[in-house]
Amino acid sequence: MKIRENLSTLLIAIYLIVSGVVSIIGLHIPILSNLLPLVALVAGLLLLIGTGKLPKTLGIVLLAVWLILKGLLPFVYISIPHFAFLTDGLAIVAGIFILFRR
Repeated sequence: MKIRENLSTLLIAIYLIVSGVVSIIGLHIPILSNLLPLVALVAGLLLLIGTGKLPKTLGIVLLAVWLILKGLLPFVYISIPHFAFLTDGLAIVAGIFILFRR
């Protein structure tokens, strides 16, 4: 159980660091456009179902859902108005819940 939690934390950290650096520098590496979403997807799945039960805090559940959506977005073409706005809002709410441990 601890290994899965550590792996999901490691994958989240890698995703956040690499995507942040790539965004700040403006660097475009073609393989990252496919690899980063997969890292986010796996991290979200590990968070959500890695322990065999749902996480205890709503913030972690929302983070997992956000990671899964971010991971699926480049590969699934769906047309939902303001979808980016909704996922950004979900990230904000997840962050708030995680900060307040709810």
